[in-house]
Amino acid sequence: MGSLRLAAALLGIHLTFPLTQAIAQLDQLPADCPIKTPVENTVIARAWHEEVINRRNAGILKEILASDVVHHGAGGYPKIMNATGIAEMMADFLAAFPDLRYSFDQLIVQDDFVVERYSATGTQHGQFGDLPPSGRRATWTGINIFRLKCGKIVEVWSEVDAVSRRQQLLGAASANSPR
Repeated sequence: MGSLRLAAALLGIHLTFPLTQAIAQLDQLPADCPIKTPVENTVIARAWHEEVINRRNAGILKEILASDVVHHGAGGYPKIMNATGIAEMMADFLAAFPDLRYSFDQLIVQDDFVVERYSATGTQHGQFGDLPPSGRRATWTGINIFRLKCGKIVEVWSEVDAVSRRQQLLGAASANSPR
C-alpha cells in the first residue's frame, strides 16, 4: 500500500480507501471483471481528455469506455452514448477549438469514482453551438466525475464554466474572467 500511495502522490492523485466498501464492491463484480487499482482507474479516466483532446487520439475511447456510457452534461448531446458518439462530441470541440488543450489541476479517486478538475484553453476558429468563429482565445475550468466498472468508464458527470467561456468568446468583460 505504501508504494501505491507514493505513486499516487507523484501523479498528484488523492486516494481514499474505505476498506469495508472496497471489499463489498469486490463481492459484487462479475468473475470476468478486471480489478483496477486507483492509479489504473485514474489513468483510464484521464485518457478522456489527455488522449482524445490533447493527443488527438479518439481511437482510445474503444479501450476505455463501456459499450454504453451515461453522460450527464449540458450541450444537447444524448444522455447515453457509445464510443462513436463521444468521439463525435469531442470532434465538435476540436473543430471549434483546433488548438484546444486540457491541463489537470486535481485528480481525486475514491472507490470506482475519479474526479478530475481541469483547465482548458483554446482559440475558437470554428462554430461552437450558436457562436460563429470569433478568433478569440478562451480559458475555462471544469470538473468531470467518472464512474468506472471493470476497467471501463460507464458514467460521466461534466460541469464546465460555460458562462465565463462564452463571455470570453463574445469579448464581453467580466470580473470572473481568468487572469
